[in-house]
Amino acid sequence: MSESQQKILYIEDNPDNQRLVQRVLGARGYLVLIAEDGPRGVSMARESLPTLVLVDLNIPGLDGYETTTRLRSLPHLDGVPIIALTADGTPESRERALVAGCDGYLIKPIDARQLPLQVSEFIGGRRDKVATGTDEVGLLRAYNQKLVERLEQRVRELSAANAELQELDQLKSQFLATLSHELRTPLTSLLGYIELFDRGMLGELSTPQNEAIKVMRRSGDTLSLQLNNLLYFQELRTRSFHLRAVHPQDVLRQIIATFKERAAEVGLRFDVVATEIAPIQADPSGMDQLLRSLLDNAIKFTPQGGHVRLVLHDEPSRLIMRVEDNGIGIAPEYLEKIFLPFYQVNSSLARNQPGSGLGLAIVRHVVDAHGGQVTVRSAANKGSVFTVVLPRSSASRMFS
Repeated sequence: MSESQQKILYIEDNPDNQRLVQRVLGARGYLVLIAEDGPRGVSMARESLPTLVLVDLNIPGLDGYETTTRLRSLPHLDGVPIIALTADGTPESRERALVAGCDGYLIKPIDARQLPLQVSEFIGGRRDKVATGTDEVGLLRAYNQKLVERLEQRVRELSAANAELQELDQLKSQFLATLSHELRTPLTSLLGYIELFDRGMLGELSTPQNEAIKVMRRSGDTLSLQLNNLLYFQELRTRSFHLRAVHPQDVLRQIIATFKERAAEVGLRFDVVATEIAPIQADPSGMDQLLRSLLDNAIKFTPQGGHVRLVLHDEPSRLIMRVEDNGIGIAPEYLEKIFLPFYQVNSSLARNQPGSGLGLAIVRHVVDAHGGQVTVRSAANKGSVFTVVLPRSSASRMFS
């Protein structure tokens, strides 16, 4: 397309009319862009900066009158002629179109000989006027009333849809509550007996049996983590975080044991750097879930031979927790998205890791509920550092 080629935007849902206008005006050197409906036409008008817009008044959804009004609100279309092209030849329709913002009114069927000349005239400055004696105020009032009625109808539709969504959300919550009991109960027994076999408390096992038990334990732990993440995330929307004096060492003890064993199984070094830490006002289960999610994330995305480190630094006014790794890292364009629910970085290694994309979303929810902050520094193929800062003075509150 040459820089001087003029663009015509044609908003029309009928394919036959689309092809006809493209052929007629294309033969005269115009580039004809097609939009099948009003919203798409408005979007294309923003992007393409047309020389002229042709709009069918009877397009479905956002009709031609409303589309014209929306186009007229775009500053960069100031002075661009908008021409109604319609099968409705009634004077009332013409006057309504001009009141809505059209500069011209052409009647179908399209005259292939006249259309290029008419388009040229409108581009050159021709503008149709409302007929003398027309009650423009009355037309405008009727048009505004029509817009208000459509808006009211849309509000009613959205209200009904919202009520339906709320009902579905309540049903989903009830389902997850049932799911929690029905899955957690047998899973607890399953993991418990696997633990007994692993410790040799149910008799001597052969080497192949021991290896099988370890595989079952890893799979069970993964299933338990994903189930807990899903149910915990659902609970976050309505649960209260009850803050009380928590000794971080009590929370850390089982977490450190679990992740040291898991790191060893996948060939990683896991270190903990922490001094004696004073009690902090926190929700115990929230802090447990936060640390488990961060460590799980670090171990999943650190290749064999790498290292993961948990650092806790105590200060009078706050507790600082850092999880460091030298894993695959996170590219800059993903750093603002990784805390979104269900979001997973689209890389080959990340896709091969089990997970629901909820771990970091849970971290942010818990940290926000404690009035804290979570930040991340990362570089692709160099590793990541997640830092959580929790204040020592915080009020219990509902987080939703």
